[in-house]
Amino acid sequence: MTSNGSANGKSQSRLGMVRGFSSSASNVVTGTFGVATGAVSGTVGMVGSVAGKAVDVATFGQLKSERTPPPPDSRWDMHREPEPAKEVYEEKAPKKKLRRAIGAWIDNVEEEYADEDLRDRVTFLEYYLKDKFFGDWYHNSAVIFITSFVSWLIARLGGGLIWIVVVMAFASTYYRTSIIRVRHRVRDDLTRESALVKLETDAETMEWLNSFLVKFWAIYLPTLNATVIETTNQVLSGVKTPSPIDSLALKRFTLGTKPPRIDLVRTYPKTEEDVIVMDWGFSFIPNDTEDLTSRQLKNKINPLVELQVRVGKGVVSAGMPILVQDMAFRGLMQVKLKLITSFPHIQTVSLSLLGAPYFDFVLKPIGGETFGFDVNFLPGLESFIKSMVNDNIGPMLYDPNTFTLNIQQMLAGASADASIGVLAVTIYSARRLNGGDMLGNTVDPYVKISLNGREELARTTIKRDTSTPRWNETKIILVRSLTDALTMEVLDFNDVRKDRSLGTVTFPLEALEACPEKENVIGKIINNGKERGEVVFDARFFPTLAGQTLEDGTVEPPPQLNTGIVRFTLHQAKDLELAAKKGFSGGLNPFAVYSVDGKDVHTTTVMKRTNSPVWDEAHEVLVTNKQRTTLLFTIKDSRDISGSSTIATYKVKLDEIIAQNEKGNDWFKLSPAGRARISAEFKPVAVKGIAGSSGYVRPIGVLRFHFYKATDLRNPKTVGKVDPYVRVMVNNYNKNRTVTIHGELNPEWDEVVYGTVTAPNEKVVLEVMDAESGSKDASLGEIVLNAESFVKKNELGEYVEFIDPATRSGQLVMPGRAPKGMLYYNVSFFPCLNIMDAEEIEEEQKAKDQAAAAAASAAPSQDNNQKDEKKTVKETVNGVKPDATAAAKPVDAEGKVVAPAKLKLSPEELFNYDSGLLVYKIIEGNFARSDLFVQFFFDDFLCPDYITGGKSHGGKPRFDEVGDALIRELEWSKMHIRLTSKQRSLRDDEDGVVASMTGSTLAHLKQGFNQPATINFVSKNPGEMYTLKVSFRYIPVVMTLDPFESHNNQGFITVKVVDATNLPAADRRGKSDPYCVFELNGVKTYKTKVIKKTVNPVWGELFEAPVPRLSSAKFAVKVYDWDMGPAEDDFLGASPIDLSHLEPLKTDTQILNLDGKSGQLRLEIRFKPEYVMRTIRGTATLSATFAVPGRVVTSVAGVPMKGVGVVASGVGKGASFLRHGFKSKDKDKSSLADDDTSSILSGAAHSSKSGG
Repeated sequence: MTSNGSANGKSQSRLGMVRGFSSSASNVVTGTFGVATGAVSGTVGMVGSVAGKAVDVATFGQLKSERTPPPPDSRWDMHREPEPAKEVYEEKAPKKKLRRAIGAWIDNVEEEYADEDLRDRVTFLEYYLKDKFFGDWYHNSAVIFITSFVSWLIARLGGGLIWIVVVMAFASTYYRTSIIRVRHRVRDDLTRESALVKLETDAETMEWLNSFLVKFWAIYLPTLNATVIETTNQVLSGVKTPSPIDSLALKRFTLGTKPPRIDLVRTYPKTEEDVIVMDWGFSFIPNDTEDLTSRQLKNKINPLVELQVRVGKGVVSAGMPILVQDMAFRGLMQVKLKLITSFPHIQTVSLSLLGAPYFDFVLKPIGGETFGFDVNFLPGLESFIKSMVNDNIGPMLYDPNTFTLNIQQMLAGASADASIGVLAVTIYSARRLNGGDMLGNTVDPYVKISLNGREELARTTIKRDTSTPRWNETKIILVRSLTDALTMEVLDFNDVRKDRSLGTVTFPLEALEACPEKENVIGKIINNGKERGEVVFDARFFPTLAGQTLEDGTVEPPPQLNTGIVRFTLHQAKDLELAAKKGFSGGLNPFAVYSVDGKDVHTTTVMKRTNSPVWDEAHEVLVTNKQRTTLLFTIKDSRDISGSSTIATYKVKLDEIIAQNEKGNDWFKLSPAGRARISAEFKPVAVKGIAGSSGYVRPIGVLRFHFYKATDLRNPKTVGKVDPYVRVMVNNYNKNRTVTIHGELNPEWDEVVYGTVTAPNEKVVLEVMDAESGSKDASLGEIVLNAESFVKKNELGEYVEFIDPATRSGQLVMPGRAPKGMLYYNVSFFPCLNIMDAEEIEEEQKAKDQAAAAAASAAPSQDNNQKDEKKTVKETVNGVKPDATAAAKPVDAEGKVVAPAKLKLSPEELFNYDSGLLVYKIIEGNFARSDLFVQFFFDDFLCPDYITGGKSHGGKPRFDEVGDALIRELEWSKMHIRLTSKQRSLRDDEDGVVASMTGSTLAHLKQGFNQPATINFVSKNPGEMYTLKVSFRYIPVVMTLDPFESHNNQGFITVKVVDATNLPAADRRGKSDPYCVFELNGVKTYKTKVIKKTVNPVWGELFEAPVPRLSSAKFAVKVYDWDMGPAEDDFLGASPIDLSHLEPLKTDTQILNLDGKSGQLRLEIRFKPEYVMRTIRGTATLSATFAVPGRVVTSVAGVPMKGVGVVASGVGKGASFLRHGFKSKDKDKSSLADDDTSSILSGAAHSSKSGG
């Protein structure tokens, strides 16, 4: 606006003058008036020039004011009294990043252009014409042209001078209005820019607020004093005091009659859109009486704090007052507000002191008010006390450290100190450590981890005599705010002297807000401003998961996870005297110890002389198995000379206490007597890829989704079509997906996938996605379901099988857009068998051992129960569903129906179930390389069932991760594990794979059932060894199998092309050069060699082809006569090949009649059942499009039990062997293998020679 305004003004002036003089060529009148109007327009242009110069002057004045700092204010000297030093702003105010000074106000602008009367009047033209019609050069040029044209027209029509006066009146009005509008713009711009500059450089006073505080303080002070005394005494009652001090109590407290002051506020406007930053200067100087009236001086009360220290015991005790008087405080604090769109619109408030504040006080530890002596007069004591205060407050409040309040969390009912997530810090190594001892120059380093340099939260192990230590250790830290800074202090351990700090690495947690995972971070070790080495680490943040409020007002519950943060609070206890140890009289000195799974995690303060203590102390801890976590609260008495004696205890499962709290029950009976009020809260956290975070929530069953097709899909692409697939999301977690169909708006999948559910109220989303090779997959729409629609229970409270009777269809919906596309699918639910796991069996056995006598007396009834239990298992095994009306319902003593007990099955009984969930825990590995992912595949699936959360580090990585997979037929299932450097890769993508293994799922289950088993891998690089330690569990699933999902309905066919007879002759000599082409589902599979000059060819060739679905496979052969040259080969005949009657591992000879003139073709076919890996349909390479989640459930199913006959109805005419059922044993397989297969195998050697 500065230089541009000047240039624009000059150009307008010249343009107006030139155009004004050029218009005089018409006639004398027009010429004269043109000169006048040109001068008018030129004057308007000059106004713009002057405005530009005014802005130049303003900017120069501002730049000059920036170079000349304002005079110092003695009130803000924080370090020296009474003479002020350099002002604190220059040293302590935060640096402004890329802020610029724009404009300023100068007095001569107002003096030069002041014209109040002119600005206040509103003319007719000014009223109807808007601001946009004034000031620009083309507007002025238009006025000149119109005025000249009108003058010329008046002269041509013979008009007189009166008409010229009228035209000039219009022109002068436009000129006057333009001047006013331009002046208004200049003034507004200068005022606005000057205000912005002053907002940054100048401080605003808050006298209006101080005036309010003076009147409000006198009313609020008594309440404040009483509240402080009551709260402080409650805290002091639990403080452990050294002998001979018996107790501490706050007897008097007052802050005086003079209130604190807000001296200044400075605002920084050039921040992010959702951030407000202000500097607040505040002071509390009660002894400054210059601004007090005579009445205020008469009623003035000075600040006073009296702490009474009681020395001695019982009657032989006395109270000694310690006085603190005349407190004074002055500081400069930066306040940072983070805004959000939802209520309360302020997410966090961060406070930070910009430098050490000034404070003063009078301390009289002895003598009281009359004879007390101020200890600050002792040399060195005052500075020592102030340094101690700064050392304690600095890590919490002094810049760059901040104290943050999460307003949103507090208003939502959460505590201010509640954790918002889990920080996993993996420290790999350090290098170039400096600062060893002078003699040996060696260090024994370890790392101490904290937040903002406060209390220690974790530490690594000590590495002896090395300056390049390697730890590879992961530490879990609970985070309350992402505004904190992670502090890693590297120390040198010493057995004798105090450990010496080698330096500190600081990492701001704000960096994890945009990207929650930071890998291979190199942190500089800084000590006294110098670099002392580097630390290599990872930082990963996992936020707590909360329920969401939907648009219709319903609250969606958080996901059902077994890993999370538990916050438990022992509020108070009562009636402890009933459980107190005999021999003690009077009140107890109780304190409590919190324990989680047998480990002490927190100890409360000691409450003195009370039998009804109130603690209200909360503690948070990360638990990895919510269902197994046990809490123990132990209340002890500190008066016992021999040691703290236990008064009462309370032990409870975490799930049980949460359930009781949800019902409104928070009082619990202690053992042996007493009551306690306890509350617990669990916040799930999706922690993955971290050792020790392997919490697994046992599913209640699986949902079966049969996706048939989709029609009229949305096509957001301008070129080409979408590559759709369907993914299943359960509570916002990706569970499974179909294969991708390339370039199709009406895809047909006809594919079954499964997803586990852990609770009936979970939300299920079926989302159609467009696979993208170079970017994130895009959504084409979704359908939202509720699992409660399919998860059903019987009268006993057991989950039962639900089979959807019809095909469903739903519109695909996208937020903010009209629905487009239809998805056709089917949903069924199959429950998990309610069995006892290994831990429950072990707990039951312990209980039985403790009550051996009672169990022996009830032996007959137990035997009967075991028989009934086995009978129930057998009925389930055989697939027989007992009549619900005839079955005996278990009841309690009051006759109420209760849920039946869990089944206790042996491993052999478990393995009889062909369908079930295979739960595997990846414990640790022994790898020749690092930076590898572990992928699990099962049976015929292209996508990984599970991928470890992060890359392996070091040769022996620790995982402790849990996954599960639905196995359809355990006896035939195959498990494929591989180690790869690419996390998101498919099974057919071998790029990055360094080692793999394939084996029987049942064999590995038996080997690692409830115990670690070592799996060996086959490496692609000779000499490299890879092993993985895994343990397995198995949960049977009661389900009905659709026969086309069986492994017997897929596999490989081996075809021997034997010979042909009586083929048509294609040449003049009555001969042909025949060859055969085989097609499977419309795709060419194999071509035989050409047999020349014969109508009875003999091939004897052997080939193998995979058949994904035997029952619906379309297999055909075509016979051609080979012709030399570019002409097409002559067609001799074709025939479909019937695969419906093939039996596993048996050779079937077929003689096909060709549909040509004549001829027969003889084939020998054998079918081998085996899982065939699914493939992408289409030609696109989409290896990067499969956004595989960390946990995907296999999309296959299984039969209920071995030996169960399954009728193959609904399969069609294919797969007739399915009618025999899936009951083949090892004996059956051996008999099949012993069949005569010499005829089909005899052509193998010939096939290898003849080729294709």
